[in-house]
Amino acid sequence: MSQTQWSVVLLGGRRSADGLFDFQRPVLLEPAVQHMLREIPPAWHCFYVHARTECELSETSVLCEEQMDRLQHLQCAEIPADSMVMLFDEPVPALTRTDYLRLAEEFSQTDADVLTIRDQNGVEVGVLCRADRVSEQREHDASLTEAAVTSMQRAYEAQRSIQMRTAQRLMGQGVCILDPNSTWVAADAVIGAGTSLLPGTMVYPGCRIGSFCTIGPNTVLKRAEIGDRTEINASQVLESSVGSDSSVGPYAYIRPGCTVGDRTRIGDFVELKNAVIGDDTKASHLTYVGDADVGANVNFGCGTVVVNYDGYEKYRTVIGDDCFIGCNTNLVAPVQLGDRVLTAAGSTVTEDVPDGAMAVARARQINKSGWNDARIDAHRSDK
Repeated sequence: MSQTQWSVVLLGGRRSADGLFDFQRPVLLEPAVQHMLREIPPAWHCFYVHARTECELSETSVLCEEQMDRLQHLQCAEIPADSMVMLFDEPVPALTRTDYLRLAEEFSQTDADVLTIRDQNGVEVGVLCRADRVSEQREHDASLTEAAVTSMQRAYEAQRSIQMRTAQRLMGQGVCILDPNSTWVAADAVIGAGTSLLPGTMVYPGCRIGSFCTIGPNTVLKRAEIGDRTEINASQVLESSVGSDSSVGPYAYIRPGCTVGDRTRIGDFVELKNAVIGDDTKASHLTYVGDADVGANVNFGCGTVVVNYDGYEKYRTVIGDDCFIGCNTNLVAPVQLGDRVLTAAGSTVTEDVPDGAMAVARARQINKSGWNDARIDAHRSDK
């Protein structure tokens, strides 16, 4: 029992005793509870079961959405009159309605204060104890923490407790967290050994980070997958993947739906959206690539824009391998560039370009000798 680590977070509390007026609740209580439910994965949840009406049960129980669904169909009359608390180690087992009723019946027929919960293989996954004995169970297992979230302040305290436990667990697995007080990592994030998390980093639920990466400072990852030995500096990666041996940022913005290959460079003020970027491709600065399939070993010059939206529909651009996109090029979708294509700087490309070609789409330069000198002299004579 002493080897397990549980975290108990009571979201909400009794509505009649939380000390909030009705007009305060939407501002304080509900955002705090919703934030906790959204950001803390199910592995960190427990729930309190009370012999009350179904409405009160749903309001006072601490449940993630999946757990709430499992209990919705339980009849309160089938739950023992004495309140009980189920504490689960991670991951939370998928108990059925029959399992809940069996555990409740066993607990009601015993004089013990604690009932061990085991999975189908007989492995201990948690305990069920009487509500009035939770404090004793905490003393038995010093790692058990409890917090009631009834305000933004209490939400912060609960989040901080879970944040520090998560940081300690990751550091024990070989992850370097330079300053745990300024780094937020979701409890279900998977991070490889040798990776460093720098201050200001926020790793949201659903993230997977490889080994020997450097994340931060001031970086946000949401449901992102990062390969080994990749550096992400002062940037955001949302619902996308970045390959190994790559570099992102500073100030890059990878929006949902992107797949970025290995050995890539996504530099400062580069934005990607719903794009596939091949291996060894570089967009070093000031570039937007949206709704595009980009091949391997492509170089984007500064100021390149993939023009994907006409005000009504969004269209896709395809760029082959080994292309060189000159500075300030506009690629007006839908357009397709073959392999080994070069676009002249300042071009606006509206037609497909075949393999190995150069696209020049700009006005021809004309030099008028003496024209500006004449303009200067005219202005001087006026004075």
